[in-house]
Amino acid sequence: MNTHLKPNRASRGFSLVELLTVIAVIGIIAAIAIPNIGSITTAAKTASYQRNAQSVVSMFSAGQAAGVTWTGASRNLLIGSVISGQAPTDGAFIGKTFRVPNITGTDLTNIYIYVGRDSDGNLFYDKSGAQSGT
Repeated sequence: MNTHLKPNRASRGFSLVELLTVIAVIGIIAAIAIPNIGSITTAAKTASYQRNAQSVVSMFSAGQAAGVTWTGASRNLLIGSVISGQAPTDGAFIGKTFRVPNITGTDLTNIYIYVGRDSDGNLFYDKSGAQSGT
């Protein structure tokens, strides 16, 4: 009587072709996914810059409406004074500080790429980023 039985397919494991196929599929998925991760990071940074610029313009406008006189000859100096916060010297909001929350003076590198100034010196948010003023 023969005591040696042939092992069935389930107990042999995967063949080399099957393993290579799985590795190839994983490689293709990785080749597609990795560049997209970089673009997601760039999109997140751009969205952050847009929110910061909108916050600067919003606080500038609110301060102007309350009577704050923002100082600065250039756009960057003007935005720096908006970030640091100023208070009206007269009117209903006297002594109330108008400051952009969650933005500090150390954020002065990239947050202004969407903020411009019009011919009257007012700040505006330029979604296209085409405004390059100083």
